[in-house]
Amino acid sequence: MFSYLSRVLSRFQSAPIQKIALAALAVLVAAVLLGSLIRWLRRRRQDRPERWTGLIVGGLGDLLKVLVGLAALAVICLHLRFSAEEFTRLRGGVSQRNHEAVKTIWGRPHVQGEMQAQLAYYTTHFYDKDGLELDGEKLKAATQPIGFRKQEVEHTVPGNPVAETDHEVTVWMNYRRKGSAWYPCFETNWRLKYRVVNFSGRDVKAVFNFPLPAGQGLVDQLTVSVDGQPPRSQVVAAGEKLTWGLPMAPGLEHEVVVSYHSRGMDYLRFEPGAGRELRNYKLRMLCQGIGEGDINYPIGCMTPTLTQARGEDTLLEWKLDGAFTRLGMGLIVPKKTQAGYYVGRILAAAPWGLVLMLSMVLVTRVVAGLGVRWVPLALLGLGYHLHYLLTGHLADSLGLAVGLAISAAALTAVMALMEFAFSDRAVALGTVGFFALFILAYPLLRISESHALLMTVLYVLLLAYVVVLLVRRHRAETAGSG
Repeated sequence: MFSYLSRVLSRFQSAPIQKIALAALAVLVAAVLLGSLIRWLRRRRQDRPERWTGLIVGGLGDLLKVLVGLAALAVICLHLRFSAEEFTRLRGGVSQRNHEAVKTIWGRPHVQGEMQAQLAYYTTHFYDKDGLELDGEKLKAATQPIGFRKQEVEHTVPGNPVAETDHEVTVWMNYRRKGSAWYPCFETNWRLKYRVVNFSGRDVKAVFNFPLPAGQGLVDQLTVSVDGQPPRSQVVAAGEKLTWGLPMAPGLEHEVVVSYHSRGMDYLRFEPGAGRELRNYKLRMLCQGIGEGDINYPIGCMTPTLTQARGEDTLLEWKLDGAFTRLGMGLIVPKKTQAGYYVGRILAAAPWGLVLMLSMVLVTRVVAGLGVRWVPLALLGLGYHLHYLLTGHLADSLGLAVGLAISAAALTAVMALMEFAFSDRAVALGTVGFFALFILAYPLLRISESHALLMTVLYVLLLAYVVVLLVRRHRAETAGSG
């Protein structure tokens, strides 16, 4: 609580905020003193003369009551804001430290690069002791011994031997808990299929380099197949990539498939690679348990050519042909709604609701020509405060809806008992009505998806209520004077 107060007070060190606060305080003091002066003048007209000392004492007394009331209001609002932060922290507070811890335990964001394939052929060259190249035919025809060295030189065939690509990715959520919060983790199955063609017109060796996900914590069930069989040459894992070779005759085609299971956090991304043509390129991503409304894409990723809802799942499909791009293809996985999320939002919005409720009660009494009863008003604010705290605690075990209903019923009954005992029936009904509105309907408005619109409608209705009160009072005064 002390650290929270320190953070709040530090905001008032800003010069603009200090000026606004002092200006508001000055206006408030002037309004209270002006009200005291008006009441003093009215009493003088009613043949109840008072000394100037009565004006000073009355004005200072009114000012003291208002300042004490504002101080109590500020304390309640600060405690509600503090309770909201504590509730969020203890029941689903996400921290960067825990986020990094989950990342090291479960896995990083999953980034998969595209396989690189190239066709190579080899030629034999002969060199003398001075490094000059010798003619192989003449070397064979020589009758005298000649010192030479033999060297195999690799040549790369320009072009991309991958004629068609058909990838399938399945992703499903596996939220992991650390502390009091859930973090967006997922698992994936990858099946990357390529149709490789020797277009060179000569015998070549196809060389494949498949990059493993960078910095990934776990890649398992990894398999490589060529036409449904393991490659004839050994698959070598060097660093963060797999390398293998495959002899190919002219015009020969092979189907190469790489599949594995992995897991990650926050998002997954596939990079087809820049600087080469993508022909007959297809990537399908099945998002199991992720609705179409929860689909989002990482920065630098293109939107799919097809998005299709399949019950509770969503299918994303990218189709390219003759394309060049630096954009990736991917998905930002949805975050889980944290425990206490809505209760935290309700508690955070409670201070403004308290200000609105007390303002409407004061306006109602002032327009009706009634004096301000400070003790019942303070108890009304205290009941509002206790309602939100009780709702937060009941929501832990009973759920938000039940906790809110029980707390609202109990506190409304207590406030109704007080108001009907000390106020006229009409005024008591208005006060209890505003209390019920701001402890039951107001929090539901604030957690609604259309809360901005609904709050604007509420402001309009409150303004209309005040205007109706003023019109009724004006008509009553006009009728009385007539």
